[in-house]
Amino acid sequence: MSQASNQANDNSGRTILVVEDNEINREILQSLLELEGYSVYQAENGLVGLELMEKHRDELSLIVLDIFMPVCDGHEFLRRKALDERYDTIPVIVATASEGEDAEIECLKLGANDFVTKPYKHDVMINRINNTIKFRESASIVNLLTWDDTTGLYSKSFFFQNVAQTFDANPDKEYSIVCSDIDNFKSLNERYGQEHCDKILTDLAKHLETLLPGYVLGGRIGGDVFAFLIEHQPKGWEKVLYRSTEIVTNLNLSVKFGIVEYVRRNIEVSTICDRALVAIERIKGPLGIDISWYDDALHEQQVLEQQILHNMETALAERQFVVQFQPKHNMRTDKTGGAEALVRWIHPEIGFISPGAFITIFERNGFITKLDMYVWEEACRQIKRNEELGLPLVPISVNASRLDFDMPDLAQQLAAIADEHNVDHSLLHVELTETAYSEDPDNVISKLRELRELGFLVELDDFGSGYSSLASLNTLPLDVMKLDMSLVRQAEKLNDFRIVESSIKLAQIMGLKIVIEGVETLEVAERLRDLGCDYIQGYYYSRPLKSFEFEEYLAEN
Repeated sequence: MSQASNQANDNSGRTILVVEDNEINREILQSLLELEGYSVYQAENGLVGLELMEKHRDELSLIVLDIFMPVCDGHEFLRRKALDERYDTIPVIVATASEGEDAEIECLKLGANDFVTKPYKHDVMINRINNTIKFRESASIVNLLTWDDTTGLYSKSFFFQNVAQTFDANPDKEYSIVCSDIDNFKSLNERYGQEHCDKILTDLAKHLETLLPGYVLGGRIGGDVFAFLIEHQPKGWEKVLYRSTEIVTNLNLSVKFGIVEYVRRNIEVSTICDRALVAIERIKGPLGIDISWYDDALHEQQVLEQQILHNMETALAERQFVVQFQPKHNMRTDKTGGAEALVRWIHPEIGFISPGAFITIFERNGFITKLDMYVWEEACRQIKRNEELGLPLVPISVNASRLDFDMPDLAQQLAAIADEHNVDHSLLHVELTETAYSEDPDNVISKLRELRELGFLVELDDFGSGYSSLASLNTLPLDVMKLDMSLVRQAEKLNDFRIVESSIKLAQIMGLKIVIEGVETLEVAERLRDLGCDYIQGYYYSRPLKSFEFEEYLAEN
């Protein structure tokens, strides 16, 4: 058996089309090829061969083509094959009795890949067929890895590679990276199906390739995320992106763009693209087209986020989180009637980190539940310390995040912490925002009822901040309603306290105590006293205080 025959098993699943007018030659070829493990289709002339090629194009690995045939000869077959790019991946080996150089050149010009001569030499023919197929399959794999077959853009890895090569080849040129992302593309896929959405991606990719000034190359780096390298353009160039409005409107899309200008060559291309996507994440605009730049401020914010994520567990273990207490002034007794526990982060190297910087991150990654339990325990420690110092015992409220209510034993855990410090449950209030309630109202109501049954009080925070629903006052088990500071500031600005007054009366009708935040002047404090407000929290009476300052404040008030 020949060396080629040893590869027979490797050829299962591969199909060859033999186009030959001589029936004996076709049968000989079929026998030889089937011996090597190939499946074979036969065509007695070029016209039949074209029909079989069309019918079986997705399964053909190679065509063996005779040149001199009636009806449609080999030359005409090659001409017609070259007209349709769908057949480009099917290699052709020409079988001819002529060994003339002119014949070979003519066939090569028309797209032939190799030649075998008649009469067939078994080993030569089989090795040439095997090599041609393997070469074309290897090229197809490289092509598949290089290009995204839906959009025609570079694949992710080859985009990164080609951008890096472009940087190296043009050290004096400045470039920008532009990334695009389609909002809610997954829902479009579910609604219209993959075929329709593939066409959307193809149309958008071609549109942006044509539209972007200084276009160099583009890649598909995610399901619906494209990245483009362009030569740096004068200020204002990005306005051309708004010309996408027509295609976006026609396709019912909302597309966001992130831009990194003057890309730094010492940074991985993948990192540059990540930065453009970070810029996109910051876009909160309406549907349509919106653009965001990755700049130094965003870079500093991203670095801080990474530091926060890297240091959060250590910070909790080392008690870098400091709980401060902002007093609530009782307007009826003119004494301190309570306080709110507020967390601050004092990092040993970075220094003060604003809650606005870390709370959102912790809510996103789930660490907020650990932090809330920590603050709850610090509130218990403070109440117990106040008692030991003989200070007035006033209730302290602690904010509960939405994720806290996903804990099946939330009430039991809070009770266990309070009991460990021997703190009366009535001295602890749970502050709830309506956003937490709105996402899973039944679960939240159930947890709040458990908390109240255990003796804790419940405060509805930020009422009037934009999420307020009067229905929530009827359904939530509440004790206190906190009016958001934005209402007070608006009332002060307009000198119109009617909404504030109505909110106070509403709380009274519902049997709730009312706390108003953000009070900074005597005039506003007196106005709220006249309107019947129960408690005031704000800088007029006190800023948030450290533990020892809060103790001094209680002793004086």
